[in-house]
Amino acid sequence: MNAIEKMKVSNEYSNVAMVELAESTANPRKTFDEASLEELAQSIRSHGVLSPLVVRQLNGNLEIVSGARRYRAAQRAGLAEIPVRLLELTDSEAQELQIIENVQRADVHPFGEAQGFQALLEREDGAYTIEKIAARTGKAAAHVAQRLKLLGLAPAVADAFARGTTRVAHAQLIAKLVPDVQEKALARCFDGYFAADNSERSLVPVRRLQAWIAQNLYLSLQSVPFAKDDETLVSEAGSCATCPKRTGFNTLLFSEVREDSCSDAGCFNRKLDAHITQRRQALPGLVLISRSTRSRARAAFSRAATTSKSS
Repeated sequence: MNAIEKMKVSNEYSNVAMVELAESTANPRKTFDEASLEELAQSIRSHGVLSPLVVRQLNGNLEIVSGARRYRAAQRAGLAEIPVRLLELTDSEAQELQIIENVQRADVHPFGEAQGFQALLEREDGAYTIEKIAARTGKAAAHVAQRLKLLGLAPAVADAFARGTTRVAHAQLIAKLVPDVQEKALARCFDGYFAADNSERSLVPVRRLQAWIAQNLYLSLQSVPFAKDDETLVSEAGSCATCPKRTGFNTLLFSEVREDSCSDAGCFNRKLDAHITQRRQALPGLVLISRSTRSRARAAFSRAATTSKSS
C-alpha cells in the first residue's frame, strides 16, 4: 500500500482562521498565474471554497500541504476562514503528496511535470517506477517516460521550448535523440525562409519533423552485419538487444517508430567500425568500398567472395 494511503485521516473538515495557516516552503509549485488566481477568487466570493485544503501540524502551526492556489485566491477574496482537512504526515509523505498534486494540475508546464516525475523516481524509499507513477497519477506510462526525457534536452532546445518557440510534441521528439544532434533537429522545426531568429519563422507540423528524424537520424538495425546481442563488440556500449536507445527495445519511449532502429549514430558507427576491424583481421583481403553510415550498415567489400573462396 502507498505511504499516503496508510496515513491516519481525519474524517471531518474544519474551518480555521486564514492567519493560522502557512504555505509549505517545500511546495514544488513556485509560480501562480495572476489571471487564474483572480478568476478563482471571484468564484470563491460567489460560492466559497468547495474543496478543503490539506494541512498538517508542523512545529505547532498548520502547514498547507495541498491547496496553496486556493489559499492565495481565498486571501484575495477576503475570507477570514477556510475549510481544511488535517492529515498526519511525515516530511517525506507531505512531499510525495505535493509532487503528485502538482503533476496532476491542468496548467502544469511539461518541464514542471517532468521534474515532479523525476522527484518521485529519486525518492530514497525507491517506491516509484515509471509504471507506478503512471498508475498513481492517472497518466499513461508512455506519457511519463516522454516527459522525463525532456529533462535531457540540450540547452538551446530546452530554451526554445521554455520560451514557447516550439511545442511539447516537437520537444519530446528531439528529447529522444542523443545531445549532439538535438540542435540539428531543432533547426528542422522551422520553415527555411530567411528570418532574424527562429521565433520569426513558421513551426513545421510534428509529422514533418518526425519524418526528417526517421530518414536522417535513426539508423535501421534490420540488416546490420554485427550481432545485436553481442556485448563485447564495443564493451562500453553493451548489447543492442537491451539498449534504451534502440527503438525496438524501448517501445515505451519510441512508440511512434515502426522500424527497429538505433537513435545513436555515434554508437552505431563505433560498432560498425569494430565489426569491420574484426572482419578485416580475419580476412585480410577484404576491402571496404564505402564509408557512408547507411551503406556501411550493409558493409560492402570488394574481393570478399574471392578471398573467401581462396582461403
